[in-house]
Amino acid sequence: MANIMLQYDRPTDTRNWTEYNGRVRDWIARLVQTPGAVSFIAYRAADGASPNTIAVLEFRPLDDAKKAVASDHLQAVLQELRATGTDPKVLLLEHSPFTPEPIRPST
Repeated sequence: MANIMLQYDRPTDTRNWTEYNGRVRDWIARLVQTPGAVSFIAYRAADGASPNTIAVLEFRPLDDAKKAVASDHLQAVLQELRATGTDPKVLLLEHSPFTPEPIRPST
């Protein structure tokens, strides 16, 4: 499995905040339609930390995630996000060979 992680702070000024909130559902729907994507989840910082938004798009093979990062499809969404005053950092991640599956505490 591989992931594309977007990290950014949501806009704070009224105009950009309103535009961001009006468009975020469309961006999510489009991200889910990224070729090769198998899931999407987003997180908000509960403690006010920055970045305050983290979105994760999951792929099966790493090659699919690499293609998606470079795709016009993803770049268009990133450009629209930037137009609302956000500055998304894009990370390409893969599972560590030391923890290919989550480690859970013993019961």
